[in-house]
Amino acid sequence: MKTSFIIPFKDEVQYAEITMRNAYLFLSERGIDFELVAVDDSSDGTWEILQSFEEGRENVVAVKGGNPPGYGKALRKGFTVATGDIIIPFNGDLSDSLDDALAYIQLIENGYEMVFGSRFIAGATATSSAGIKGFISQLGNAFIQLLFCTNSSDMTNSFKAYRKMVIEDIKPTENGYNIGIEIALKGILKKYKYTTIPISCLERKYGESKMSILKTIPSYLSTALKIRFFKTL
Repeated sequence: MKTSFIIPFKDEVQYAEITMRNAYLFLSERGIDFELVAVDDSSDGTWEILQSFEEGRENVVAVKGGNPPGYGKALRKGFTVATGDIIIPFNGDLSDSLDDALAYIQLIENGYEMVFGSRFIAGATATSSAGIKGFISQLGNAFIQLLFCTNSSDMTNSFKAYRKMVIEDIKPTENGYNIGIEIALKGILKKYKYTTIPISCLERKYGESKMSILKTIPSYLSTALKIRFFKTL
């Protein structure tokens, strides 16, 4: 099965070349049938780097995002371009693990329709789960876990894998970071087969994260409540 990695970038000039090259070499060396779909919302030179990396590589696609930009918009643009059977949103700052992505692919190939990663279960290695931000994230995730009676403990984490038909069925509409829980929670309600595995997640080395946990948690909870009680499927 072919896997499409959807990689949003927003002002990641320090990461664009590193992320694309690391992912390309890692997957190529392991014989994975893949494509990298880079979606750019930048104004700092990232776009030129992505265009350069795309040249001469048939399985690399660089496209511009929406205006105004948004993480969810970028993913949705990537979904329309992707040609793979498996879809994996992958962060452009290398905070997600390519080893975990391989585990996702294997699980999808073995019959799962969605695979979620968790920073909060035994076996996980996640620097982002520590401190006040980690506590707030765990609290919000615990609420969502109870609301949907799911054993998945990290629904707000965008690093997941889906069969493409799940994305096509759900037709996500969110424009922000809450698109990750929109797809996952709607998928759960639609009874798609899923599992959760521990993942590795590291803090970025360069620049600052574009996501504020204090701003995104309310949108996550609002999205979860809307899906749960208004059945917006």
